[in-house]
Amino acid sequence: MRIVCFGDSLTSCGGENGRYSDILADRFPGHEFINRGVGGETFEDALLRLDTDVLAQRPDIVLVEFGANDWWRDERPPSAWAADLDAIVARIRDVGAEPVILGVFGPCVDSSGRRVEKNCGADERSREFRKLEADIARKHRCPRIANIQERIAENRCCWRDRNHPNEFGNRFVADAVESVLTKLLGTTARPVRKPVLRTVRDFWIEAVELAPDRLAAVHEQRRLSYAEADALIRPLTAGLRRVSGVEHPKVAVFLPNCLEYYLLYWAVIRAGGVVVPLNTWLKSESLTGVFSNVRPDLLVVRNRFDQAVLAAARAASTTAVALDPGDSPELVGFKALLKCADRLGDTAPAPDDLAIIMHTSGTTAVPKGAMMRHSDLMFNVMTTVNAHQFGPGDVHLLVNPMFHCTALYSSLPTAAYQKTPVIITADTTPEGLLALVEREHITTFLSVPAIFQRIAAVPEVQRYDTSSLRLLAYAGSAMPVSTVRRLQNIFPYVDLHNFFGLTETISMTHVLLGEDAEQRPDSIGKLLPFVYAKVVNESLNEVPPGTVGELLFARDNVIPGYYNQPGKLEEALVALDDGTLWFRTGDLAAVDEEGYFFVKGRKKDMIIVGGENVYASEVEAVLMTHDNIREAAVKGVPATGVRASLGELIRAYVVRGDAALTALDVRRHCAARLPSYKVPHEVVFLDELPRNPSGKVVKTMLS
Repeated sequence: MRIVCFGDSLTSCGGENGRYSDILADRFPGHEFINRGVGGETFEDALLRLDTDVLAQRPDIVLVEFGANDWWRDERPPSAWAADLDAIVARIRDVGAEPVILGVFGPCVDSSGRRVEKNCGADERSREFRKLEADIARKHRCPRIANIQERIAENRCCWRDRNHPNEFGNRFVADAVESVLTKLLGTTARPVRKPVLRTVRDFWIEAVELAPDRLAAVHEQRRLSYAEADALIRPLTAGLRRVSGVEHPKVAVFLPNCLEYYLLYWAVIRAGGVVVPLNTWLKSESLTGVFSNVRPDLLVVRNRFDQAVLAAARAASTTAVALDPGDSPELVGFKALLKCADRLGDTAPAPDDLAIIMHTSGTTAVPKGAMMRHSDLMFNVMTTVNAHQFGPGDVHLLVNPMFHCTALYSSLPTAAYQKTPVIITADTTPEGLLALVEREHITTFLSVPAIFQRIAAVPEVQRYDTSSLRLLAYAGSAMPVSTVRRLQNIFPYVDLHNFFGLTETISMTHVLLGEDAEQRPDSIGKLLPFVYAKVVNESLNEVPPGTVGELLFARDNVIPGYYNQPGKLEEALVALDDGTLWFRTGDLAAVDEEGYFFVKGRKKDMIIVGGENVYASEVEAVLMTHDNIREAAVKGVPATGVRASLGELIRAYVVRGDAALTALDVRRHCAARLPSYKVPHEVVFLDELPRNPSGKVVKTMLS
């Protein structure tokens, strides 16, 4: 049979292959589904295109979904909407088709499973129309669903924004419609793309079941489909359990980007265990602190030469596994784990079970272990899709270190959710990356500004075929405006995104779209849906637009805590307004009247010059607009001599792009763009800026 889905944006939303009609087409493969959803339409608009868009298709069934736009426009009474619906249903009947009314104003099911009145987009008008809608269904003896979104009202993972479901939300919508279609079609639906994803582990299992032959991962010359990867992950999961003696092992991973990292990630998730990624730049003191606190059941390293981390593991009585164990008696061989023939148990983790312990940045100080649950990761996946419009046709480049948040929170789980491939590389040379984009037809490229600066500097970039690219996204530090302009010239067809998030937030929190980068190069962008933040003063009162204060995030957007450090996170929580808890980041920020956020640096980075506040990041942002400055950092230093009365001086540390750049050039550039008291008093040229294992500048190492 031919089923036409006729409605407004609720019928058309969901992204590529993510509309409820797409999901129903997968469940009822013997039938034809035609989507005729158009965003923003009212019943009057629907009547105008009913003949050409719907009846001309000679449908057997028409799913009619309208009413939301009539409600919010509030231009006509509900009786007029109902009259139009009555006319639409009658005309569908006249051509011998079966109409089905899909309502949006009926009751919802809350988190406890109770049926309650809808409280968003609801008032007397919507309730009146709901009654009229039911009367029309009875009059024409046609099926009606009171609210196709009844099961997603309180689930933030189900929405693209406040009004429109994403693919995951549309699975619930498809469920609501499926029961009606089963009766009308006389066919049992296939149990595919059901809303049964409760953990990240479920992402992997569904990908293997529904897309076994699709490409999953590539590293150098090795290529694995989802089925081939799972054939390695299943014995690896059993091997991790056998060697550790633990059903849900905590596995520390000290590896560069490689295919084994990918397999380990999914094997640990498959086991319901916990991934403990270790930054390969960490020193002995930090590693010892991590192992003492977390006590991993297993450690995976490259070989016996990873001495510092192996020493930390020995002190914590952690069993070590090596990709290349050599003849070392203390190391278990990774390949031996892949040969484990144990029967794989299927004990599933719960949504709020721990999945990853991600440690905060540190060089000598012991990092804190931020706890990420499966439910947190799922929300981040949906936020990632929202921010970057990832889709099932994407091919993702994974060049960011796999021990970072972007890789383990976003790239790997999102790819599995959408059944797409990740192209893994440890090569950070611009030529190598461009060649990889050409060879693998990569569509999304997420990295740090330093990588894109190198790419922008490559002569004759056009010799590489990069036509597959649709997105370049950067995070971690400021991107020079000159680099943004250069990238826009090189890749005019590619979107540029700046994105932002903290180790303590359960998702990325902001995104700056490419068209805004030219006007606001120092902005981290706007808040993503279902992320809440505010900027407050010392009295914890929200500040006016444009005023600098401390950046706070709502408790719901923050990790549950630090591993084995009860009460530590709570030290940074504060109750405001109605008692809602907020996380104090210690970052200074401002937000303008249009909702764009600007991070001004840490509180400790504020410089007081002659009684005036100067925010280091503001000066850094201006420095980075200079075409011949590759990197810059600013800090305050004590004022001495004749300038002692100023209290502090501004010292700029600059990495030149052109050796001819002078301190006078730098100061003149700033003087043309900043008040005189914000112009650097001193300029120090360096070959590079000191950075911690996460790539952030360590200002304490600047003298």
